[in-house]
Amino acid sequence: MNQMSLITPIDIGQKTICLDNIRAVFTENSDGWYDVTLEVNSNKFLIAIENIANRIESFEIIATKWFVEISNKIILMIKKLIEHLRYRLD
Repeated sequence: MNQMSLITPIDIGQKTICLDNIRAVFTENSDGWYDVTLEVNSNKFLIAIENIANRIESFEIIATKWFVEISNKIILMIKKLIEHLRYRLD
């Protein structure tokens, strides 16, 4: 009989935060790079960030689910939201 482990490496590298209608899952990849799955109401975003010295150095929205008109204002708002959520994890 094979017994599977209860905690996988992915579970250890993931951190989740929920605030009202906002949910973010931070998955650490390597050396400060994170994949973030952000859910705001019914909108979902897959975001890649590079975090150096508690600051987002690189920010990239890779995919969205649902209709969202992406503008510079929306991108800056999502970046600030991710920054705020990341600080709340610590």
